[in-house]
Amino acid sequence: MLDSAEALIDELVPEGLDWERLVRSYPIPALVLAAAGGFLLGRSRGPQVLSALSGYASAEIGKNVSQFMGRD
Repeated sequence: MLDSAEALIDELVPEGLDWERLVRSYPIPALVLAAAGGFLLGRSRGPQVLSALSGYASAEIGKNVSQFMGRD
């Protein structure tokens, strides 16, 4: 999941921007920006985000339970 988040961020930011270095250099402003973005996204698209996350979580749980039970 972390790789897909990094790929999404790489796709959204301009090509020459080294966002990973900026986050390491300025962690508090990066955290505040992420929190504000999450708040605004939640206010405008909350039900859709919750639906997508719950669908993803249930698929991952089902996959892990199947692997645990030996049914790939």
